Amino acid sequence: MFIQTTRQLLRLIPAQLKNDGYLQMAWAMIFNMCLLSVALISQVSAQSLPNHIRIIIPFAPGGPTDVMGRLAAESLAQHTKSTVINENRPGANGLVGVNFMKQGSVDGSNLLFVSSGMITFSPLLDKALSYDPQKDLVPIICLAQTDIGIIVANQVPVNNLKELVALGKNSSSTLSFGSAGHGNILHAYIELLKDATKIHLLHVPYKGASPSFTDVLGGQISGMFISVALAEQAVKSGKVKLLALVGKRNSSFPDVPTITEQGFPGVDTLPWFAIMGPRGMTPETVQLVANSIAPVGDEELKRKITAAGSSPLLLTGAPFAQLIKNESAMWSKLITDKKITLP
Repeated sequence: MFIQTTRQLLRLIPAQLKNDGYLQMAWAMIFNMCLLSVALISQVSAQSLPNHIRIIIPFAPGGPTDVMGRLAAESLAQHTKSTVINENRPGANGLVGVNFMKQGSVDGSNLLFVSSGMITFSPLLDKALSYDPQKDLVPIICLAQTDIGIIVANQVPVNNLKELVALGKNSSSTLSFGSAGHGNILHAYIELLKDATKIHLLHVPYKGASPSFTDVLGGQISGMFISVALAEQAVKSGKVKLLALVGKRNSSFPDVPTITEQGFPGVDTLPWFAIMGPRGMTPETVQLVANSIAPVGDEELKRKITAAGSSPLLLTGAPFAQLIKNESAMWSKLITDKKITLP
C-alpha cells in the first residue's frame, strides 16, 4: 500500500520537477522510508506471540510457585493480545509438568513456570529424571526470589531454632519435616539444615508446598521450610510457630532472626521463580516472551511480586544463565560432600 501510494505521487510530479536533482533525492528518501516502514511492520507482525498461551505450573494450586506463576500469566496477558491460561500439572517434583510441556509447541504458546530447585538441585540429585535442564529447557526470564522460613506445629515444644536443635539431638525425639517433593528446593533446605545443625530430620515429601503446610497445621508432621508469604497469616494467628528465616530478616516478622544469626551458618540461599520454554525456541521468541512479561520501565509487575511476599529479581540472558550455573555448582558440592541420595 505504501509503495503503491508513493508511486502514484511520483506520477503526479511535473516532468520539469522530476529533472531537479534535489527533488529526485527527496522523493527517493520518501520512497525508501516507505519501504522501511513496510519492513518494520512485517517484522513486528512476524514476532507477535500466539493467540493462546499456556503456562504449565508443575505443582499443586495454592503454593508459592502457583502464586508467582499466576502473576506472570496476568502480566503476559496484559502486555499482549494473547489469552493466557495457567495449567497445574503436579507430581514427581515437577517432572509431570516438564514432560507435559516438552510435548508442546516451541512458538511461545507453551511455557513452564519453575522453581529453582527443579533446575539447580533436582536434576543433580535424581539421575532418573527424564529431563536435563541444560538440554531440554530454555531459560526465558527469572522473576522473583521468595523469603523462606522454618515453621513448626504448635505441638512441637520449641520456640526458636536452638531449642529445635536441642530437641532433635534427643534420641527419643523424631522430627519430621515436609517438602514439596524429593529433590525440591525445600528438600534441599532440609539437607542444608541437617548439615548445619548435625541433627536428624525425617524428610516427608509431598506433591507441593501447600499439602505439606496443611499437615504442619494439623500436627501430622513437625515442620517444614516454607515461603513466609504462604505462612504469614497462620503464624500471626498463632496456628504455627516461625522459628527462623533463611538468609535475611523479613519485614513482616522483624524480631525473628535468621538461621545464621542463631548460630548455624550455611543456610542462606533464597529460591527463585522463572519462566522457561522447551528446547527449540528461537532467541527472538525467548526475548519477545521475556519483554512481554516484564517490559522495560514497567513497575506494576514488581509491585505485585512485592505484594505477594516475594522480592523482584528480573533477570534474562547471560545474568540468568550465570545464576543457574552458580547455584548448580553450590548444590552439586553439597550433594557430593554429604553423599545425599534419594531413598
